[in-house]
Amino acid sequence: MQTITLRKKIPVHASVDVLVIGAGPSGFAAAVRAGRLGAKTMLVERSGFTGGMWTAGLVGPYFDGENKGGLNLELKNTLLKKHAWGGLWNICPDAAEMILVLDDKLREAGVHLLLYALGTQPIMKNNTLQGAVIETKSGPLAVKAKIVIDCTGDGDIAAAAGAPFLTGRPKDGLMQPMTMMFKIGGLKDSYKRDDIQSWYRELKTKIPEKEISKKLSYTHPCVIRLPRKGEAAVQWIHITNVSGVNAEDLTRATLEGRRQVRYALEFFKKARNILGDVYLLALPAVIGVRETRRIQGEYVISFEDIKNGTQFKDAVGASRLNVDIHEPDGAGQTLIRGRSYQFPYRSLVPLKIDNLLVAGRCISGSYEAHANYRLTGNCVTTGEAAGTAAFLAIKERKTPRELDGAKVGKLLRKAGIKMDDPKPAYIYKPCN
Repeated sequence: MQTITLRKKIPVHASVDVLVIGAGPSGFAAAVRAGRLGAKTMLVERSGFTGGMWTAGLVGPYFDGENKGGLNLELKNTLLKKHAWGGLWNICPDAAEMILVLDDKLREAGVHLLLYALGTQPIMKNNTLQGAVIETKSGPLAVKAKIVIDCTGDGDIAAAAGAPFLTGRPKDGLMQPMTMMFKIGGLKDSYKRDDIQSWYRELKTKIPEKEISKKLSYTHPCVIRLPRKGEAAVQWIHITNVSGVNAEDLTRATLEGRRQVRYALEFFKKARNILGDVYLLALPAVIGVRETRRIQGEYVISFEDIKNGTQFKDAVGASRLNVDIHEPDGAGQTLIRGRSYQFPYRSLVPLKIDNLLVAGRCISGSYEAHANYRLTGNCVTTGEAAGTAAFLAIKERKTPRELDGAKVGKLLRKAGIKMDDPKPAYIYKPCN
């Protein structure tokens, strides 16, 4: 591979206590929690709004946000007051209203938000992170920080800093398929709120499933009713054998996803007696990436932890939903019921690199565990934990690795986060 070398001085744009990179569910939560605790916090986001998969990705259901307290509950209650919550299983936010709500909460927490900004390069001294270079329309800018929280989903900054990571399932390294969600309008009022597949059963009476699968391979498609009248999100597009950290793959998957949306809209016409004359209302700004890097931390959450409902002394949150694996080879979707288990603080602390935390789907865990904690409600929980830990580490003048995780958990409980619920996990039908 040919290379070029560029040398240039990069201006220091800001010096902060906490720098959060990526403003999806985990980054939003990390920044708000750190800001509310009094840390000088900057949140950088590559797009023009925050919310990640909730907003840019048009993911309908807000999975595993119930009975957790903290920002999960706060967001739901705020959206309810704005008549922007409901839909399928009463767990779906309105994406447009969500953007406005997130703006408000970040501003109220005193967070410095920088949009159209992509964190690309860690600023290192030996194995200690001291900030990051942010690419912007103003050119590259350096942001110095006492603690950096990687909420990119892909663990971009952690990986670039040298933190070890794993990808894919152990036997072949393949990752779960990408999905392009899209939004339709014109859904019949008579279409039941919690009905996700009656239209598909109707479609299969008119077209054999093997013929449908030639154009749309996923055999558990869902029409997900949203809070606004006549609107639904659709999960039907699966793109396999692609990587979310490969630029060419991301482009190819996005174009293929949009091509398949056209097929879906044609198929919907065959079920108009159930759905109505639905039409394309919105395409996502980004394709939905389920899985990329899992940054290896001081503790690796295992499948056994989920099966056994493991409780930890340094617990900083809990999951209450099933394992959900969209099979990488297109063989279907696997749902596995475990028990409610806890996230240990150590799973947010990467090996080798100091002054760095991770939150969201890139925390430390096995392939199967990742298929549980990647859900957005869990990303909020680990984001709140990382923001709290960053504040506490700065206050105690310790690195995140030196910090007592039990103290982080205690502060989170004081903020209303629930994590003591060792019950069988509940399970949804295929839809996430």
